[in-house]
Amino acid sequence: MSFPPRQPARSEIAPENIEFYNFVIDRARYHSNMPEPEKEGGYYAHMLLTPEISASLCRQGQYFRAVGDSLGSFSHADREFVDQILGKDLKTNCVALGHINDAVSTGVRIEAIEAIRFGREDEVLNEDEKLLASFIRKVMAGQMDPATWARMEARIGERGAMEYAAWILYLHTTIRGIQLVRAGEEPSDDQVDQLIADIKSGKHVVDDYRKRIS
Repeated sequence: MSFPPRQPARSEIAPENIEFYNFVIDRARYHSNMPEPEKEGGYYAHMLLTPEISASLCRQGQYFRAVGDSLGSFSHADREFVDQILGKDLKTNCVALGHINDAVSTGVRIEAIEAIRFGREDEVLNEDEKLLASFIRKVMAGQMDPATWARMEARIGERGAMEYAAWILYLHTTIRGIQLVRAGEEPSDDQVDQLIADIKSGKHVVDDYRKRIS
């Protein structure tokens, strides 16, 4: 028995599950630029102890990352905004370093990211950002109401509202899964705060989120 959950070797995968293994490892190689994903391929690769589930979760992530390129649904900035709210509310930095960069790259205001992190939403967030924050939290709490849902439908359409809710639920699962396979190891508050400061000062050059969309 081992904890955190280990990443299985290819030789351990049953023949009928090799396609799932290959899909997840290839995604780690090309999407995450991991040099040796067969040895360390990240969250989805550790989930290969159950290959069908790992591949299914990986495909869902691929779908959600592409939604922003279609019409009638949520944008890439909307998607990245969820990372900021869930990181704050779930009290974790496990996705912060990459997704603060990507959020800014998609158009999320660094001031909004900072306000969410430091509890200044009321003073800093604009009305659209407050709607997103409220929608995300009501989905997470199981307390959605007709008025909030109607506002989101008016903003991104009927399908968009449902897809956004599904993305919020999926990301919650992903964050908790990352925490599981990393056994709680994650960036410190100081590292995350420094990244925000470096983005604001221009010291950190924000790179293109599309490198991680495919």
